[in-house]
Amino acid sequence: MTAIASLPQPARVDRAERTRQRLLDAAAQCFASAGYSKSTVEQIAAAAGVSKAVVYHHFRGKEAVLEVLLERTLTDWARVSNLDAYLTAGAGVLDAFERSLRSSLDYARKSPLLRSLFQLDPSVLLGLGNSNAVQRSMAEARERMVAAMRGGLAAGELRGELDPERAADLLRLVMIALCDHLLFPQWIDASDERLIATCVDVLRRGLRAETPR
Repeated sequence: MTAIASLPQPARVDRAERTRQRLLDAAAQCFASAGYSKSTVEQIAAAAGVSKAVVYHHFRGKEAVLEVLLERTLTDWARVSNLDAYLTAGAGVLDAFERSLRSSLDYARKSPLLRSLFQLDPSVLLGLGNSNAVQRSMAEARERMVAAMRGGLAAGELRGELDPERAADLLRLVMIALCDHLLFPQWIDASDERLIATCVDVLRRGLRAETPR
């Protein structure tokens, strides 16, 4: 019996997971520096310090690596811009939205992988829009935003005639557009703090009840 085969099951699982995470980290570095399209499985393996066979042992191929990386990125992105966390901390819905927006932009600004996908592989990014990870993340974000809008209406913070679903879609549209232009600043510089502050101010004025309860 080999040394690997004699390892207790939890130890083998931990070792496999560490290798898997090392491969994902290596792939993220490759995609960020050269782009997804120009990166190869061989380069990912070399960056991780393993053989090409090890990559295929954990993933079906480069596309599968990107899918898992995207899901991990979306999970981290949702965590740092979690609207519920700001609401739980006692912020009103408009304050919570502003904090969530700024956290989301900050994450996008600091993510080499996201910047690479937007700037080096936009066609790949468009194809990923239909992935299960993206669809699930978008649906969950919308659900949280609609719930926040309903809470703001119930608390009298928002204008009573607002449609919570349409208001939530408007806020999400602004967040998506700003992140899009931040990562691919062809026409609008979404890193401009004055632009962000103006967006927030206009939205606050449009959504806020005239005489909050």
